[in-house]
Amino acid sequence: MEKRINFNSEKSRDKYFKDVLITNNLSGWNELSLKFGIPRATLSKYRIGKLTLPVNLYRVLSANFSDYNKIYFLKETSILDDNWGQIKGGIKTYSSHKEIFEKGREKAIKRVRELVHRFDINIKLDNALAYFIGLFIAEGFTNKYQGYYLTQFTGHWQFEHAFYDETIRKIADNLFSLKPYIRHDSLSNAVRFNLYSRDLFTMITERFKISRGRKSYTVLIPDEILNADKEILFSCISGIYDGESCFFVDKRKKYNKPYPRIDLHMVNPTIIKQIYEILIKNGIKCSISGNYVRIYIYGDKNISDFLNKIGFQNPKHINKVDSYFGNNYISKKLI
Repeated sequence: MEKRINFNSEKSRDKYFKDVLITNNLSGWNELSLKFGIPRATLSKYRIGKLTLPVNLYRVLSANFSDYNKIYFLKETSILDDNWGQIKGGIKTYSSHKEIFEKGREKAIKRVRELVHRFDINIKLDNALAYFIGLFIAEGFTNKYQGYYLTQFTGHWQFEHAFYDETIRKIADNLFSLKPYIRHDSLSNAVRFNLYSRDLFTMITERFKISRGRKSYTVLIPDEILNADKEILFSCISGIYDGESCFFVDKRKKYNKPYPRIDLHMVNPTIIKQIYEILIKNGIKCSISGNYVRIYIYGDKNISDFLNKIGFQNPKHINKVDSYFGNNYISKKLI
């Protein structure tokens, strides 16, 4: 049975279908239905979430999306495995034989709990933990699914697989003694970095007060990190920039020479203002967009200040910086 796409929130599902209209220059749902041969009743069920979207149809509808939109929906969706229909059937079977299943389930849970690794959620806040939380703010989410506690990071497979498999794997091991399950999401060419731990879920949601599920519009830098020393705060900012920013060089003729820029784009104006104020307070000149969803750092000097004080840990950024600055820039090791 074909894999299906599940949107993680009603807001992201609504945005997806509206973007399909925009990118395909369609005026309404009737045009979309005719263009792609989707019965209007079926399209309506996709739009309201009554039906999950087949993977192949998702690919067709989003073929004209910008790279930004593709990355956005990469983080706002999950994939139901091929056996999703069997699972639904299993739920019906379970309801008919609940007592038998519950006895087996209790025994299985007891065995699993004896093997589950635990750690102290109040471990010391250091640079590595602050960086982990910053990267989580940018690229992560955590939730509970029928007794399983999942914390997941999502990145680009080609440019970030090694980063997650090496750097973030090592951080998770050193901090929590947790081993990740890393998989390639071929639909979006993404790396999915999964950690299964109730303690990690509790640490993120209760200690650092970051809500479960998709938190793009609400997440803030936790107070514990804001009130920590500067190096710890900078480590958190570094994690956010590693996950959500891009470094590029503007080579338009209006500039006398190539002009470097770091662009941080998030959909949450409150955290953008928060980060902007931190950068300004610490002498890193930058500007903020009128709608408070972007921070721009321009020019050699201002970018050098950012690199020297905060820096990148992600090779996808470091490699670009090195190609521009050469040996003048050495990645600041905060973790």
